[in-house]
Amino acid sequence: MADKTKTLEKYIIVLNELTNKKDRCITAYDPRLKELLNKSERQIDRILQELCDVFDAIVVLPNSTPKLYKLLKPIDLFEEAYRKYDDLEWLFNLLQEKDPQIFDKLTNKAQIDHEIYQFKNTPLEDIRSIESKQTFKNLKVAVKNREYRDISFKDTKSYKDVKCIKLIFMEGNWYIAYITNENQLKFGRINFIKEVRYSKKNSFQKSSVKKELNFIKTKLQNPFTLYDTKPQIATIKALPSIAQYFEKDMKKFLSSQKFIKKEKDGSIIFEVSYTQEMEILPFVQKWMPDLIIQEPKELQQSYKNKLERALKNYDTIPF
Repeated sequence: MADKTKTLEKYIIVLNELTNKKDRCITAYDPRLKELLNKSERQIDRILQELCDVFDAIVVLPNSTPKLYKLLKPIDLFEEAYRKYDDLEWLFNLLQEKDPQIFDKLTNKAQIDHEIYQFKNTPLEDIRSIESKQTFKNLKVAVKNREYRDISFKDTKSYKDVKCIKLIFMEGNWYIAYITNENQLKFGRINFIKEVRYSKKNSFQKSSVKKELNFIKTKLQNPFTLYDTKPQIATIKALPSIAQYFEKDMKKFLSSQKFIKKEKDGSIIFEVSYTQEMEILPFVQKWMPDLIIQEPKELQQSYKNKLERALKNYDTIPF
């Protein structure tokens, strides 16, 4: 069992050696591989062949003796895991079926460095249940093949013959971007979907959703960004207490965020675009009370009304 738990480690060693080779070519007779793996040429060749079977980026050069394996392009293991999400046999089965305690072992190992790393959320958390996993797989196939689907949500809303165009992870959740019969672009959270069925329609042309895909790529900020709606500009002040997070060179919280200036008191003025209030107000609320909406006045007033309603709700709570 101990040897089986090291299978992934052996794969990583081989991938590292392949990546570091100038020509990205290697054989089972490579002296450094033999030293690192402490395996026979036959065993090393088996590992190389397994990797070749799993990754499209690794090929065997024709008419090579001994077999010469070539890495066509660097491999991102995390990206490969999601690309092969359909069953993840190459990863999860390798880790869990061959050693059911492997995740406990990995956890124990990770705890050694718990003061260095901590991950509060991952994309997998939103699709834990069997139902959501099946939904995700079904929608992935639809997006890949540009197929129609009938989608029913848990709130009883149903849409027939929708074009499934993109799976998107945003705001800590997985969403499916789809286009309705009325040509409306919508974003449905995977966990809120009750059922996904094959449509009577088959497939659609990518050219028919070109504008929507471009919108997703260039203008989408969060699930509340409206398609085909002219955006407005909001001017916001970050008070000195949080100004450092909104400096010119800091990472943006919203893709449209634009630094304007730094005032004498240390406040930062910035702008963001939005297509509806819900696209921006939750962001402002997260930083309450240190973000102040300056313009437009309508958005400012709407936010003040929300704050007043919140205060009234607290007034009804007995102390």
